[in-house]
Amino acid sequence: MMEMMSWSATISPCAKGSKLFESFDMDFYNKKCAEYDALPQTEKGKYKSRDAYVVIQGGPNLTALNKAYLKLNNEIDSRLKDSSIPERLSIDLLIQQNAVLDLLSSLENENYIKDIYKEKKHRVRNGLNTADAIELMDCIRQGRSLLDAAIKADMIAKPLIDFYAACAYAYAIIVVHSPLHKSIDSLKGSHGHTYNHATGCIEFGGDLPSGTFLDLLCALQISQICDYHSNISLKYSLMPSIELVQDSSIKLSLVTLLSMVPELNEYYTKVDTQNHLVHKLSIDTEIVNSSITYNFYIGNGIDRPSKEKLKAAFNVDDAAIRDNQGAYKVTVPSSIISRITPCIYHDLRGQLWYIESPIEGLVLPELCLHFLIISALCNIMRYSPHNWSNILTNKVSPQYSLLISKYLRLFEIKYPMLVSELITNYVPVIAEK
Repeated sequence: MMEMMSWSATISPCAKGSKLFESFDMDFYNKKCAEYDALPQTEKGKYKSRDAYVVIQGGPNLTALNKAYLKLNNEIDSRLKDSSIPERLSIDLLIQQNAVLDLLSSLENENYIKDIYKEKKHRVRNGLNTADAIELMDCIRQGRSLLDAAIKADMIAKPLIDFYAACAYAYAIIVVHSPLHKSIDSLKGSHGHTYNHATGCIEFGGDLPSGTFLDLLCALQISQICDYHSNISLKYSLMPSIELVQDSSIKLSLVTLLSMVPELNEYYTKVDTQNHLVHKLSIDTEIVNSSITYNFYIGNGIDRPSKEKLKAAFNVDDAAIRDNQGAYKVTVPSSIISRITPCIYHDLRGQLWYIESPIEGLVLPELCLHFLIISALCNIMRYSPHNWSNILTNKVSPQYSLLISKYLRLFEIKYPMLVSELITNYVPVIAEK
């Protein structure tokens, strides 16, 4: 039972892992493509294709994995240039208890699915056909129905139902967002991660077969951070983190994953006083030498993250990080803002939090974090019913039981809110008290 209570995070290189893409010299490739495009039509006729010209000029002969890498990076470039900001949708749970599920229910329309597919996937050439749109609509409907059933279910059964609700929504999100998938039929069906009962760890990346989790990571290649109080929106690429996952074997214990959830912080610190990964964040801007500079204020005057990890996450040196009333102020010029890689979440009320990643360079999108946690709980429930019963009946520890119970209630509110962000143009938040 003690493995459930252990904080653990490990990473090891894995050169022969499962791959969805393979990098190559895109700058040289694009340069040769531009040369070909500039040729007169008579000169172009000497070559079978643009790619054939590139190969003759010493460029790469693209494999299927290279082409997937090209698609991902072209999608990222397009999304980084997009200045649109989702609308904040304030919800009063006292009078709008089912507001998010009602919003998701309103999406169950094939024409809406076709429209959102073209809007969210920037580099798509053709839209969804009706059959594929109906399949996505069925995923969304199934996710909503399962989530509704989980909310009504007893604690002993919640994780299983919640996990399959998470999977149903994940399939729809992957197809809507990933340039590597055009329909449900292209998904592999495997989960793309595993839970090790002996160690209490979720394992992913490396030589584990690819599946839903890695597909979900590749679908969420951009992090968009919106501070509606300061009217600030910024974006950055998560491609370095995705490559890290693909090339490494990563193991994170359930406790480690729970320590990354902002809304659980008050309950988590009763279980573990040593590992504090969640730090309050606010952002503002100022003009320095005629250019916009972003200021990130991290910490609460009591707990602060590792300065070395901040330097790596924000791509800055020591001079850019200063003490600010017990917290840190990290200054980042706008010229490099798209190259930062911090892990930033928002809680139910829209407050931003900097998450000190348990593994340097790993940035889990918030939806992916919850996908892994609910998967771990589902595995314990299904394959270790005795251990699951011990958790629910305070036999592990009263504090741990409370933490897990609070998480399951949180999941059923937060996960559909995160789904809404990804398949609508709204960011649902719970209204301030």
